[in-house]
Amino acid sequence: MKRRGFITAACFVFLLCRITSAAGQAGAPASPAAPGVSGTPGAATTDTSAPPGPVNITGERGPAGPVPLPGAARHELRPYVTVQQRYTSNVDLLPDGPLKKEDWITTIFPGISFISNDARLGAELNYRAGFNFYAHESDRNYVSHDGLVNLRYNPDPRLTFRLRDFLQRSDEPRQEAYAAGQAGYLLTSYAGRQRYWRNVFEPAVDWQFARESTIGLYYRNNILRNDNNDLYEDSTENYISPRLTYWFDQRNGIVLEYGYTDGDFDTSADLKGHRAYVRYNHRASATTMLFIEYEYLTRDYDSPGIDYTVNAPAAGIEYRFSPTLTGVARAGYFWQNPERFEGQDGFNGLLSLTQRDRLTTYSLILEGGYREDLFTADNLGFTQYARASAIVNHRLTERFSVGLIGIVERTDYFQNPRKDWLYTADATADYRILRWLTIGARVGYAECDSNIPASSYDEWHAFLTLTASYNVF
Repeated sequence: MKRRGFITAACFVFLLCRITSAAGQAGAPASPAAPGVSGTPGAATTDTSAPPGPVNITGERGPAGPVPLPGAARHELRPYVTVQQRYTSNVDLLPDGPLKKEDWITTIFPGISFISNDARLGAELNYRAGFNFYAHESDRNYVSHDGLVNLRYNPDPRLTFRLRDFLQRSDEPRQEAYAAGQAGYLLTSYAGRQRYWRNVFEPAVDWQFARESTIGLYYRNNILRNDNNDLYEDSTENYISPRLTYWFDQRNGIVLEYGYTDGDFDTSADLKGHRAYVRYNHRASATTMLFIEYEYLTRDYDSPGIDYTVNAPAAGIEYRFSPTLTGVARAGYFWQNPERFEGQDGFNGLLSLTQRDRLTTYSLILEGGYREDLFTADNLGFTQYARASAIVNHRLTERFSVGLIGIVERTDYFQNPRKDWLYTADATADYRILRWLTIGARVGYAECDSNIPASSYDEWHAFLTLTASYNVF
């Protein structure tokens, strides 16, 4: 093992020793919001002491607005610096062979965040630079960027304008989430490590015209540019979605959504797409929601792309076992109808159990159905999948929390004969040494077992992260 490896191993030993000597009873963190039932989502709680990492695209319903501040605080300005030591046994996620390389990556993240929240205006601004140093191949060294602007404006309590924009510069082929109890890297069959820019701009407006009834409009501009666009797909997405949520009475409501997609790709065929979604909700009781839903998609590609439609009816139930424990069961079927060749069809469902306790949070999910990978470097297109995941986080003391993550996924791609099994398992730990100083560790394994040998890979990874922050006000 190289000297750098000894240093990192020593840090892990120190962390474990420090953890086992930590004293004190479990504290009482801020009470989490009750899990939301469709139409009445609970507010998210956020630990503002931890600098945010890369941000995901919000999906069909647009940005949620700035994170809430604890207690009676209205403003927070917090500079921070994070130092991270990372080990990977497979830098480029390649199959076994002479090109498979391990490395130690040291990253220094200086950053600053500002949050302001009141009834009329909310703002969340965050920026961090990342100075990345590779131990074995210094020509890979580069500077990453993560920037976020997230705004909310309420000229009237019933009228909400939101705007979110995030900019990312990275060479990481997988979405990242490092904190204890988070899923870590999203599973991917992507191979290679190259630098790219991504910018996502998302404005939205919502009008609450009745107690639980809203009408809104959401727009997304999603730009991906790769430094090496000979091997990886550049793309631009423009998406607009009006939606309506209307409750006829306290028990019965409906959700209507429409989405229009305009996709521009560097090498693949461009597309225009439509999405129609309808859902009927029935509150059988204060704890039980029954629903039926239908989703219809059309994808119209330029030549030589293959047009297709998708139909996906389903029915389900959401049940709140307690204020902190919620279950969802959904069962349906989907079928894809391409203009050429045979399409895919299969079960489209979900079974989930989510606990948000003062000390323990967990999410157990079984799901299957379809998804579209359209605006990534791979652009793999329509995919049938089945997935099982378990994510558990437990707060052992007020300062110390641990987590376990396990995910298994099977994917079947429509555009090629490729089929993948994807696996990941991680153990995590976070310890707050001081109010302003936090240390975190993660160790795990990821694998893609593909019927295309060149697409297979396996990787061991480990992280040690130290974050110092200062609350100016």
